[in-house]
Amino acid sequence: MDEKKVSKEKNKVGAFDAAVKYLATSPRSEKEVRDRLYKKGYRKSEVEEAIARAKGYGYIDDEKYVADFVEYYGARMGRKQLEYKLVAEKGIPRELARFGIADALSDEEERAKALETARKYIAAKRITERKDLAKVGAFLYRKGFERDMIDSVLNTVADGPGDFDD
Repeated sequence: MDEKKVSKEKNKVGAFDAAVKYLATSPRSEKEVRDRLYKKGYRKSEVEEAIARAKGYGYIDDEKYVADFVEYYGARMGRKQLEYKLVAEKGIPRELARFGIADALSDEEERAKALETARKYIAAKRITERKDLAKVGAFLYRKGFERDMIDSVLNTVADGPGDFDD
């Protein structure tokens, strides 16, 4: 075997090893692994082979990644923010992100999380007047909850037992 073939083989093994090392610390999307390997200077063929091999072993699985991401971050974010993070930051295809979020997070679960988030915010900011509920709505919007969900939660909070002055 000549030196070039040995070098290419070492680079392929090195790319796979770098991918596995990167994946060992935390689950990653395919795009995150690809970007990391390119950043380390590996060639396209080496990167593609390393990713294919990692997928073959089950180390990279974007569907499972979406489900785990939603399970972990779903308590703090609404659907819009989850989708944004998965698509824009993690490189997950939009349709895969949408289906994964829909499978992992029901409307009832999202509403319960929005209500819990609103109540925590109200307690932390000591909000006692109805006129200040707009701040709660804005906070929920920044967290990625849909407008209809926010309105429903604010109505529940305003009508429920609480210290709101009229």
